[in-house]
Amino acid sequence: MSDLYEVIGTSNYANLLADPQGADAIAVNLTPGNGKLKRGQLLKKEATGMYAPAGTSDIATTTAFVVLNEDVDTGASVTPGAAAEVAAAYRAGRFVDGKVLLTSNGTLTAAHKLILRKQNILFDKAESTSGVANGSYTITYVANNGADPAEADVLDGAVPGTTYTVKGNSGTGGTGFTAPASKTFKKWNTKADGSGTDYAAAATISTIAANYKLYAVWGT
Repeated sequence: MSDLYEVIGTSNYANLLADPQGADAIAVNLTPGNGKLKRGQLLKKEATGMYAPAGTSDIATTTAFVVLNEDVDTGASVTPGAAAEVAAAYRAGRFVDGKVLLTSNGTLTAAHKLILRKQNILFDKAESTSGVANGSYTITYVANNGADPAEADVLDGAVPGTTYTVKGNSGTGGTGFTAPASKTFKKWNTKADGSGTDYAAAATISTIAANYKLYAVWGT
């Protein structure tokens, strides 16, 4: 977390921290007339397709959210025919728990936080009232193939309390590790020597509650 704070959180700690690691960076059209918005503001997608500040009543499973990644002034009032401001945003992010700023100084309940987590908007502190840990766990895939130089690990994030689908090695979304000579990918295992728990490609890990390290198992 220290690197994340250094890069994007230090100068604006009171707001949400947009998380560039694995986040989908996009440009969004902002609804005019909402005044000055700060980097880190939670925005909702309106029926018009534009984005506006979200309040607690907007936090529902049917609402699409982004987090603003720059300060922007949308104007003090709506002017007919005014062009919308275009701003940078992320579809994923990380809150500083207890310092989230919403319209009318609204506060987020544990139920709100759970909905946001499902959209990959996470928190950096434990949320004891919800029974679901905050933050993101890391799934580390290791080539385990003896290549020289060794292939870099592939990292993936998993939202606490959700079901995680294990990657394959080939195809879309696969890790793409190089198979040793005359061998093919068979499965993953939690131990490098294959003595741990096996996971097949596309297997599921229920109720993620820890980091996982999965080693490729190769065979003929």
